[in-house]
Amino acid sequence: MTTASILIRTKNEARSLGATLKQVSSQTLPPFEIFIIDSGSHDKTLEIAARFPVQIIDIPQREWSYGRALNLGAAQAKGEIIVCLSAHCLPTDNHWLERLLRHFDDPSVAAAWGPSRRPDRPLPPPSPPTRQEPGDYTLETRTFGLENSNSALRRALWLEFPFDESLPAAEDKAWGMEAMRRGYSLIFDPSAAVWHEAHSAGNSFRRNRAVLAGFRTVFPELSKPALQMIANLGMRIVRKISFHARLRDPKRLLTDLSRAPSIVAGVLGKVLSWRR
Repeated sequence: MTTASILIRTKNEARSLGATLKQVSSQTLPPFEIFIIDSGSHDKTLEIAARFPVQIIDIPQREWSYGRALNLGAAQAKGEIIVCLSAHCLPTDNHWLERLLRHFDDPSVAAAWGPSRRPDRPLPPPSPPTRQEPGDYTLETRTFGLENSNSALRRALWLEFPFDESLPAAEDKAWGMEAMRRGYSLIFDPSAAVWHEAHSAGNSFRRNRAVLAGFRTVFPELSKPALQMIANLGMRIVRKISFHARLRDPKRLLTDLSRAPSIVAGVLGKVLSWRR
């Protein structure tokens, strides 16, 4: 049986961590071990983590990066497969891990990942997995690729090429790109989904700024002027207003309004990243 080590990065995740760990621990295919890599939580994150059979790794905030945190966990992991999961990403059911791991029967598969779904929306109809072959990952397809909020990869390959700790973010995309450069494939499995809790406006700003900076390192040719980003945001707002004018659903409107600060902050993060 394939063994999996779960790596969960945390900082002040008390709101979500308990439910996530409960769901991970109740999988039909149990994880071999679970690591919490914490970067200075000052809420009840670590107290909640201590209620579960997990190993806690502390990383000073000054040493933290997305890649560094995962590398610390992977270095201590004993499972054949490393599974990366955000603390605020709740598997949609107890078959999540089984669905991710089934793809590793194929030795040409380096990694698999599943989608992040909004908790306020129903799951879409089932669809088959998509295979990402060497050469498929380009500037145009950069947003479709390995996502470490919900991913699994071979630890043997991680030992050959760990996550790039110098990247502010997009370490997952860079790793997947390197795997495909070496001739491996990646699998996107829609059935291995998680419910992704919305980021706060502050976190959305910081994360989107880091992600775009990471993309600009992976793809030096990436250029998207700040004014174009702002124009795209304006078009998105117009489409959303038109959508709600047709739908006339007050509950859905309130839900989208509650997410608006996070979306706007994310766009501003990208704009400021471009201007650096």
